[in-house]
Amino acid sequence: MNLTKFSIENKPFTWFVLALVILGGVIAYQKIGKLEDAPFTIKQAVVLTTYPGASAEEVEQQVTDKLEEAIQAMDGLDYLDSDSRHGVSRILVVLKKIVHGDNIPQMWDMLRRKVGDVQSQLPANANTSIVNDDFADVLGLFYGIYGEGFTYRELNDYADDIKKELLKVNNVAKVSLFGKAQESIDLKLSYSAMNQLGVSLENVMLALNQQNKLVNAGFVNTHEQRLRVKIGGDFNDTEEIGNFLVTTSKGNQIKLKEICAIEEGYVTPYTSKMKIQGIPAVGFAISASSGANVVEVGEDVRAQLEMIKENLPAGLFIKNIYDQGNESKVANDGFVFNLIASVGTVVLILLFFIGLKNGILVGSGLVFSILATIIIMWSFGINMERVSLAALIIAMGMLVDNSIVVIESILMKMKMGIPKKQAIMEAATASAWPLLGATIIAILTFLPIRISPDSTGEYLSSLFSVLAISLSLSWVFALTQSALVCDVFLKDEKKKEGESDDLFQGKFYDKFRSFLKLGIQYKYISLGIFLGLFAFSLFTAKYMSIVFMPELEKNLFKINAFTPEGTRIEYTEEQADKIYDWLMEQEEVKEVTMTLGNTPPRYFLASSAYGPQSNVMHFIIECEDFENVDRVFSRLEEEKYSNWPDIFIRPELYSVMSPLDGKVEARFMGNDIQVLDSLVNEAMLIMRESDLSRHVHSSWFNMAPVWTAEYSNNKAGRAGVTRAEIANSFRVMSEGLPVGTYREDNELMPIVLKLDEGEIPNIEKVENMKVISGEKNVPLPQLTNGMSLGYEYPLIQTYNRHRALSALCDPIEGVTTAELQKDIVSKIEAMELPEGYTFMWDAEKKNQKEAVDAIVTFFPLAFLLIIAILIALFGNYKQPLIVIVLLPFSLIGVIFGLVGLGKAFDFMSFIGWIGLLGMVIKNVIVLLDEVNIQRKEGRSHLDAIIYSTISRTRPVLMAAITTMFGMIPLIPDSVFGAMSVTIIFGLGFATFLTLIAVPVFYAIFYNIKLDK
Repeated sequence: MNLTKFSIENKPFTWFVLALVILGGVIAYQKIGKLEDAPFTIKQAVVLTTYPGASAEEVEQQVTDKLEEAIQAMDGLDYLDSDSRHGVSRILVVLKKIVHGDNIPQMWDMLRRKVGDVQSQLPANANTSIVNDDFADVLGLFYGIYGEGFTYRELNDYADDIKKELLKVNNVAKVSLFGKAQESIDLKLSYSAMNQLGVSLENVMLALNQQNKLVNAGFVNTHEQRLRVKIGGDFNDTEEIGNFLVTTSKGNQIKLKEICAIEEGYVTPYTSKMKIQGIPAVGFAISASSGANVVEVGEDVRAQLEMIKENLPAGLFIKNIYDQGNESKVANDGFVFNLIASVGTVVLILLFFIGLKNGILVGSGLVFSILATIIIMWSFGINMERVSLAALIIAMGMLVDNSIVVIESILMKMKMGIPKKQAIMEAATASAWPLLGATIIAILTFLPIRISPDSTGEYLSSLFSVLAISLSLSWVFALTQSALVCDVFLKDEKKKEGESDDLFQGKFYDKFRSFLKLGIQYKYISLGIFLGLFAFSLFTAKYMSIVFMPELEKNLFKINAFTPEGTRIEYTEEQADKIYDWLMEQEEVKEVTMTLGNTPPRYFLASSAYGPQSNVMHFIIECEDFENVDRVFSRLEEEKYSNWPDIFIRPELYSVMSPLDGKVEARFMGNDIQVLDSLVNEAMLIMRESDLSRHVHSSWFNMAPVWTAEYSNNKAGRAGVTRAEIANSFRVMSEGLPVGTYREDNELMPIVLKLDEGEIPNIEKVENMKVISGEKNVPLPQLTNGMSLGYEYPLIQTYNRHRALSALCDPIEGVTTAELQKDIVSKIEAMELPEGYTFMWDAEKKNQKEAVDAIVTFFPLAFLLIIAILIALFGNYKQPLIVIVLLPFSLIGVIFGLVGLGKAFDFMSFIGWIGLLGMVIKNVIVLLDEVNIQRKEGRSHLDAIIYSTISRTRPVLMAAITTMFGMIPLIPDSVFGAMSVTIIFGLGFATFLTLIAVPVFYAIFYNIKLDK
């Protein structure tokens, strides 16, 4: 009441504040950070260690296990997940969800110390471990430069120049290049020339390793100065390399060009490559500074690129692959449209109930609440993104509730003949505390989301923040702005002679009053009907699909594909080109971006990451719209097995949460690889037998061939040949042996020894190769006890230091993960595990359980706070109990709505239902508060509940309908569509509960009897 009184008695000040809200809201909307998706902290880091020449098992035992032993002592560690491959150890370090984001940098510092301490225990030729804690950074702008006929050297140079220009753009934090071909200086040796001139491989390697190494010659001191000493002699061009002198074992000096051809080339095999429209390309991914408006950054980057394009040669193009700024702009433009539509909808609904002028008065409060909310969001660094925009749209329907209650009460009192100012004050006095309690309760229902430590809770945290801000402001504006406009624009109404004191007369009210009395008279029959509806809804729920997180309906989709383990990357590229050709034959496909060996930089928050692996290929496919994406996606699923039977192809839609290797994952853990393999094969057989599964595969995929030359100590010893010399000879004749570095400006190019015959095309030539040792060549068979072709696991995974092998699969189109899981879970769990072996479900089942548990864990806290507020408001236990008993019945409308519209009950629906509970409680509070007011005025329980229900009918209907219509713009949204249906249908039935079930339950609790 004090707020109301102050705002009316100080009109100039109040109008000034309202004007500031309008001006500040417009400015804040222009300045506020805009993103596509809500950021969430990925509490993961990667420890990468290379151990050249080691097998996967050697890497696991000598590197991975030692590092994990040190890392596992960290406080706050959730689990370790490692991949050990030939020559590479990759350990994923995942922190517990309860670790606060502010403490994560300190945790990574601790990780670096732990990893650093164990370096001395690693094998001598293992390289220093690298801790990467920013691999999850999102570079939301992804472009590529490509052109027919341009060399990789030219593409590299242009990409470097573009990177320098983009780093000058305001609020650009980082530019990462992807797919650059690593240039090299290839020395193609002639063995015949080396033999003739008496030059050994060791002579060449030793000379080149020493020549171009950086040396520190220190300083020379004079009387006045201290001069740095530079020892010249670095290679400046390839001609100098050719003239470089190599000293033989006999002391002779030979020019390098006499024994080899010197060429500028590229490192083979390459580790990554990118193609746009089938043409070689270099990509550049750009990230905006923290808190920057990504829409503005995107516009500035596009403007800079337009200037750059003017200086590019003809035929060289820059392709926009993904632009988070544009995606954010589309989302924000949609919000503005939805805001206007919602305001218009609210006004139209209120027009129907209370007339044009009163409808505009109520609707104006919505605009002020939204604008003030944006100001506070900007002030506290809450960005405009998918979740916060959805929260604002959800709030639009709820924000008018408080204004409706206050203005409706004012109008009713004025019709009773009460003077306007008195009516305003009485309405504010009567409504302030119940509305405040109801508003706080509506906010508290979302509290478990805000304090959930899970990544889904963090992703949705702005939902709570925005709703808490906007609903609190709506209460303030209801008591100030709404009261003010009523005082200014409403006129006193004089009660007409002969007019009844009962304002709720007419056919509708008379029939509704009779219906209420009938329900109260047969209250237990009414209760039976409610319970019957509830039971029927639970029966209907079995037809409701259940999913975890919905997928986005973009005009893009992606493909992760894998040739068999052990394939050459050149063969992988051949197969990728065939997939590309098929994609471009589809009329719905506009453009295709392809990467080999590695997935692209994280241009989208929920991006998958694979590589570096020679069998990895990744495609980004752009269509006109999602309908076309769906067609191509389905067609690919139908034809991929017949077109590419030896390639594992897994198309994916974009998702709001991090993607999975498979939506269903059965993980087996133990020591023996053969036992794990047999268990996984049994699980995969169960998955394949299900008609609901596809993409069935093992997490280790297939075994890879390995060619073994059994080194003979006796034979090699007599010939004076070492294992290292055999290994070097193999590398020289196959992929090349790096022996030095050539510096050109800021570029470092490896100097690589190769054979002038090129790569060896078949195994027969390898078996008959000659090993260079000193000045002699020794045939390989004279150094070995035989040669054989076998198989090995190219990948060994561990989970919390236990070897882990998983069977994975996805549901077929039209089937949910829950349905697939239900079909196979009992069969897999019935598998007999040998002693010492364990099993767990991972992937979506684990993520869903963790996300729900994280919210449900804190729900009792919110529930207790709600009960406390209810008891404080009503001063008794019966009425809070009525509120609590009614809550489960809200599921009736939710279930019927989702099943009827074919929407799945997903995590967002679960969040929507939690919010719905707050709306239900709010309506019931206002109704029961009116009952208590009527009781104080001397009415009986029966008269009080009937009068209060009748008097609350119009405001409850107005509040419910405006909320429901406010949610309609979200129905088509792929992420929040099911949530909107949950609230629309749930609130629709909840309104029925408020107006019908509350009187019935009140009659039961207070034992009200109505004479027949």
